[in-house]
Amino acid sequence: MEPTRSYSSSGQVVDPLAGIGIQRPFKASWIDHINDWVINLPISAWVFFFGIGIILFALQVLFLWLEGGLRDSDLLRVIAFNGFFSPFLLALIYLLDLQARVALDAMRPVLALDESDLERYQYEISHMPARLVLITGFSMATFAILLERLWIAPASYTELGQMPIFTLVFQVIDKSSAFLFGVFIYHTIRQLRLVNFINVNYVRISLSHFRPLQAFSKLTATTAVGLLAGVYGWMIINPDLLGDPVIIGFALAITALAVTVFALPLSSIHNRMKLEKEKMLDVLDLNFGKLFSQLNQSLYNEEHAAVERLNGTITSLEIQYKRIKALPTWPWNAETAKFVFSAIGLPLILAIIQFLVEQTIRM
Repeated sequence: MEPTRSYSSSGQVVDPLAGIGIQRPFKASWIDHINDWVINLPISAWVFFFGIGIILFALQVLFLWLEGGLRDSDLLRVIAFNGFFSPFLLALIYLLDLQARVALDAMRPVLALDESDLERYQYEISHMPARLVLITGFSMATFAILLERLWIAPASYTELGQMPIFTLVFQVIDKSSAFLFGVFIYHTIRQLRLVNFINVNYVRISLSHFRPLQAFSKLTATTAVGLLAGVYGWMIINPDLLGDPVIIGFALAITALAVTVFALPLSSIHNRMKLEKEKMLDVLDLNFGKLFSQLNQSLYNEEHAAVERLNGTITSLEIQYKRIKALPTWPWNAETAKFVFSAIGLPLILAIIQFLVEQTIRM
């Protein structure tokens, strides 16, 4: 589902801040410009991103073939991941920005924001400052270069040094992926901090209006799973990495980060929902106390009509109490939580099994 957008007569997306007197808080990054361009393509955005992956994979295969290394099936698996990881990250950022806009739109009934403020936050939550994108991207690319000097290279990488032209192409694409991974990490931190800020400052808590409070959970769940998908995919195609303590530590840190990005931005809503629930139950407890006092007095006075009426009122309050007591205070549904924790556990288990099987075969 795509968010509500404004379109010109030619079908192009209109800047949400244009024409409403709001100055953009920052200059959007080149990735945001690409995403805005992709939205207006006559083909599906997912076809576009998949096509980029095909092109990058084919380019590596071409140079691998020219240097006589095409027979190495292990290397083909590595360059397939290398080719598709960059467009995967671009597609993930694109999807998260769409989900952020959809979530804000769904939360309109519980947001204490006027239309102009809502439009501004829709811009901020789905765009990144241009300068910081470059800084974080180059920082991660540099970190990836340094990490290669510390890790134990998988066996499938041993052919790279024997094919200089292919290796150059491979490294350019690989470090481009590292650059985009750094951008994705920055995008995640920035976007989810905005989610938390909006939850703390602008959301009106109402347990009778529960669904809008869950809107951001799909965004945080997609962020967590997307973060894991790249790391787990990298480890599954390189099972030898499971023997490297540096890589294992990195993977565990990313897994912990995934759990954090899913739950932490929603924790403020959870705390406020929990407090609201406790207040409602406290009011019902006070009402129960008053009714029981009246019931005992009516029983003592043998006022049978009043007793019957009070019993009916108490029954109604009991129904309310059970209903409120059963309300969850975490702002996500069971399916969303199951999706996230299955994505965290299942691939890791499969990667470990694959590693153990390969080690057994080699013995």
